[in-house]
Amino acid sequence: MYEVTMRRAHAGDAAPMAAVHVAAWHETYTGLVPARMLAAFSVGERARRWRRILTSPEPSRQSAVLVAALPDGTIVGFGSCGRQPAPDLLAAGFAGEFSALYLLAAHQRRGIGRRLMGLMAEDLLARGMRSAALWVLRENTPALRFYEALGGKIVSERVETVDEHLTGPQDDGMLHEVAYGWPDLALLAPR
Repeated sequence: MYEVTMRRAHAGDAAPMAAVHVAAWHETYTGLVPARMLAAFSVGERARRWRRILTSPEPSRQSAVLVAALPDGTIVGFGSCGRQPAPDLLAAGFAGEFSALYLLAAHQRRGIGRRLMGLMAEDLLARGMRSAALWVLRENTPALRFYEALGGKIVSERVETVDEHLTGPQDDGMLHEVAYGWPDLALLAPR
């Protein structure tokens, strides 16, 4: 049996989470984002960022971070959620945000991502947020299928400009994203 424990992240998880974050980015986004952007995405910088989030979360976001760990404690994925920061999605009725969901490729398709999404939905519901949305790259087809299988519907689109120093001559410097929304998180939360 494939055992994975889900728990709240703590400051000591910052470095292993950063390693998962960077590895998952490379596994997922190679060919979808500029190579320089991937190269600039470092474990050290991510570890500092996650440590800051885990030790002094931004009160206005009310972030929650969950990790998925193997029996030996190895973190293989994580998710974070909080208050919706995007004014257009907030105005559309999506009070919560799934701000991150990363899982190493070797541990995908085993229900871990689904469990993390359900636990984050449960967390948002417990804090009075009945709906949520997330942003995902339009070209990330496996993620689009995953969110659709969980009942998410496309509710918005946007184009983000990548910093000039992170693109090369072959890149247009634009990332196309779609927002998936869940108007009723009770349908996503574990029963």
